[in-house]
Amino acid sequence: MRRIFANAWVLTVLVILLAAVILARAVSGDSVDAVAVVFSVALVGFGVFTGISLLAGSQPDAGVDEHVERGGVVVFWRPGCTFCLRLMWTLRARLGDVYWVNIWKDDDAAARVRSINKGNETVPTLVTDTETFVATDRPRARALVEARAGRR
Repeated sequence: MRRIFANAWVLTVLVILLAAVILARAVSGDSVDAVAVVFSVALVGFGVFTGISLLAGSQPDAGVDEHVERGGVVVFWRPGCTFCLRLMWTLRARLGDVYWVNIWKDDDAAARVRSINKGNETVPTLVTDTETFVATDRPRARALVEARAGRR
């Protein structure tokens, strides 16, 4: 499963295709299935929600140390992680100020996250030159990214 969904676009495309199929079935025939239409709209909304990962992208683990040394913020993430997606939405105005690393595309990144998190691939994991933490505290992460972006 990890290999299938390592590319962030796969989940987004599958969700939107599913929404299209359900919508097509809902409106084909003599009457419209309102529940299916609402479900399709919800799926499209979820597809948009997951689509932010396409904007964040993924950089290689090889550039992490240099980015951190320059005072930057690194976030390790994986596609489909709702905590990661919520963090991306929280940081949407500053996506370009963060060095995003997809641990499912880079085995070295996954190993780094395991070394940080006591053997677990817990994401999102935020790393700077002074601190490292699992970034489920989105306000803290946003404040840190904004402070770092202002200094660079």
